[in-house]
Amino acid sequence: MSALANCSGRSFVAPARSDSACFQGLKRLGWFAITVPLVSGVVSFLLSLLPILDHLSWWMLFRRCVSIVAASALVVLARRDPQHCSPRALGLGEFRKGRGPAVFGVAVAFGIVLLILGGYLASGVCRISIHPDTARVVRVVLTFLPIAVLVSVLEELVFRGFVLQQLLSCSRVAALVLSSLAYALVHMRTRWLWPDTALEIGGLFLLGVVLSLSYFRTQQLYLAIGLHAGFAYWGRATKLLIEFTVPSLQWLTGTGRLINGLVAWLALVMLGLAIWRSPAQRTTLKT
Repeated sequence: MSALANCSGRSFVAPARSDSACFQGLKRLGWFAITVPLVSGVVSFLLSLLPILDHLSWWMLFRRCVSIVAASALVVLARRDPQHCSPRALGLGEFRKGRGPAVFGVAVAFGIVLLILGGYLASGVCRISIHPDTARVVRVVLTFLPIAVLVSVLEELVFRGFVLQQLLSCSRVAALVLSSLAYALVHMRTRWLWPDTALEIGGLFLLGVVLSLSYFRTQQLYLAIGLHAGFAYWGRATKLLIEFTVPSLQWLTGTGRLINGLVAWLALVMLGLAIWRSPAQRTTLKT
């Protein structure tokens, strides 16, 4: 984990907590939490009325609008309060120092997923099954990683850069738990199926915790962006390359998303511990 030290020359220093700082953080977070879904709902409803988009469900339009509106909201907040909401303040420091941890994060995510898939293939719980749409497979395998990086930059700015940091002024433990829970719920599927949805939310929550710990560890978002992009890439590619052959073991192995199985949960817990116990000084979580 020595590559982590390249991201920041100093250990994470949590912002001083006070009633005033907590109130201001909650105020910014409340504005964001109300504005983004409200504007996204209105825009997606108007778009759903266009004949050219009638093949898309309202929910799909809404999720796409949320990403655009969230990015726009961060721009507005950065202009109004650059001290707390500029990209640099949220964790996107000098790219030259962050490039190494970002690449390291992608490599770690790739290594973990390939190790898990290798074990699955060796045990026979899944097999290589390439999707018949060859053009789609090639497009995803060759081009989706840059897309995953862009998506990860936005999502890390929102969840670890903005949500986590606004809550840090109130409680570090609450910031870790609530930001990870928000990340899991936002990525939840619209249809609840027991226990599939619970397993998926649990995995997403653990991933959110790992990404938050990587921010605590480096005081930057680059490691989290790399990990996020790497896992997102395989979450898309696995669906086109792998077929799970033992449905009765999906609670253990997960499906194409991988994250919704107990093996992935264990891998995330071990990764989080490795990040937290890495040599450099780390933040102490206190309520």
